[in-house]
Amino acid sequence: MGVLQLVEARVLAAFPAKVIYEEMIMTNELISMSHVEDRLTAQDDPGAWKEILAVLGEEFLQRYRAEQGEKESWFLRIGACSHWVRPHQSRWLAAGEFALPIGYKGAAGWSNGLPEFDWSVILSFDGERWKRVDRFSGKKQIVLRVAVPTRTARHKQAAIHTMWSTSHQMTLYGFRCIDQKWLCVAASDERKHGRILYAEATAG
Repeated sequence: MGVLQLVEARVLAAFPAKVIYEEMIMTNELISMSHVEDRLTAQDDPGAWKEILAVLGEEFLQRYRAEQGEKESWFLRIGACSHWVRPHQSRWLAAGEFALPIGYKGAAGWSNGLPEFDWSVILSFDGERWKRVDRFSGKKQIVLRVAVPTRTARHKQAAIHTMWSTSHQMTLYGFRCIDQKWLCVAASDERKHGRILYAEATAG
């Protein structure tokens, strides 16, 4: 056994609970509803938002791990949008069809078609925990922008518009309430990644 392996083995033996706990934080940290619930109205279904936060939070963590994001400042900007381009005429043909979640115009230098927020919150991720903050910070920022349609309490399906600041590539997610439970049933990058997302966990 090498010196580094021996030291690592001794650390694991001395602090097993701490190591396991840190791993659980990194792999299972969910975005709490407390970060957004003060902005929701009676027209917003909390169950939909819990599932959206669970699925998009996991997508965020996958990108963070893949890019080993300790050197950058990572943020999730998530909010509600009530104005979409031709919601009754433009369709996203996935999992039974959704209204295409495209906005009217760009915002803050983003490309045309970006949904504009009625409201939004900024959440920072430090590698272990999420924190709601007032503004972006850090010299090198990576932001996942997520626009959620309003009125999910009435409409039992929702198409979510997302975009990473690094690639400006749009990815759509389709959520549907099935047997009183919200599930993510489609993603526009399924063909590339080969999956439809289901997030069973919810954050309190």
